[in-house]
Amino acid sequence: MLKPLSVSQLSYYVTKIFEAEELLQNVKVYGEVSGLKDVRGNLYFNLKDEDSLMPCIMFGASSISFKDGDQILATGSLKYYAKGGKLNFYVTSAILNGSGLLYQKFVELKNKLELEGVFSDKYKKPLPEDVKTIGVITSQTGAVIHDIQTVSHRRNPSLNIIIYPAKVQGIGAESTIINGLKCLDKLPQVDVIIIARGGGSIEDLQPFNTENLAREIIKTNKPVISAVGHETDFTICDFASSLRAATPSVAAELVAKNVYEELNKILNNLQSITRLLFHLLDMKYERLDNSVEKISDKFIHKIKTKNSLFNQIVNKLSMLGDKFVIEKENSLKLLNSRLLLLNPVDILNRGWAKVYNNNKNVESVDNVTINDTLKIELKDGQILTNVVSKIKGGT
Repeated sequence: MLKPLSVSQLSYYVTKIFEAEELLQNVKVYGEVSGLKDVRGNLYFNLKDEDSLMPCIMFGASSISFKDGDQILATGSLKYYAKGGKLNFYVTSAILNGSGLLYQKFVELKNKLELEGVFSDKYKKPLPEDVKTIGVITSQTGAVIHDIQTVSHRRNPSLNIIIYPAKVQGIGAESTIINGLKCLDKLPQVDVIIIARGGGSIEDLQPFNTENLAREIIKTNKPVISAVGHETDFTICDFASSLRAATPSVAAELVAKNVYEELNKILNNLQSITRLLFHLLDMKYERLDNSVEKISDKFIHKIKTKNSLFNQIVNKLSMLGDKFVIEKENSLKLLNSRLLLLNPVDILNRGWAKVYNNNKNVESVDNVTINDTLKIELKDGQILTNVVSKIKGGT
């Protein structure tokens, strides 16, 4: 039985095997560049084809002019990095070797679907005005779910999010994304669907660059937003969807109406309406004051007019009353004068006398006979006398 080895011993043994193998030294390898990074003048990238991927390191080569998606021919050696436990291809030189198979396939498929009208506006569905529930197709792990939930609930805490966990990379990813589309499209409460994943190399984004996915997207009844990769990444999914978002966070901003902005708008509108109402009330009060003042002026004028007319009538009545009194006084004086003239007492005062025979006025000598006793009434008394003779026809 072999003696147990330490990790370092085993790593050292593997390293020596790779160093001793001549076929792994100064090897020429061609493939497509992806995940290119420049770290302090050293290049880190992957070389890949449809079935395999090899991590590569090229020291002191930041001036090399190739980029993600380029097909290159690289010369270098395969070495085992013991401290990192990683097998890397250390590139000593590299030249361009075409534009990259995956990128060529992407362009060919894009052109084909575009000619067929798959990307036509007739398949684009408008976003609903009021989104209450969104369906999200993405990986169950990673920052995408957190970003969408954080942005959505910051803008609208009442928004519902239904997550369909899907593979977003590797074998089987395309089918789970399509299944997610079909599932969320059937849910009546879902208003819009977001297909999302973070950035990655062109091979990582392959599940989003398929013809089947594009055709499934345009068959959905609900609008689909593609939020795949970074802002500079473009996929077939982007072109087939109703809307493209640069990132998953941007997609969340597109569907989540900012209720706080809406509340502020409502408050601002209420303030504007309040100011307008107060302005209208001020105008109405001013008009009312003017109307009251005018009515008051008219009323006062009418009162003055009526008062003047009343005074005229009173004066006229007073004058008529005075005239009536004077006339009546004059009539009374005239009647009084007449009464005085007719007053028997007044006649007596003037030396006249009244003669009675048996208490009857003696108006004629025919009213008496000889020896009748007559009563003569004077102003200061009476006299009784007997008739001794009658003389008729004068004194």
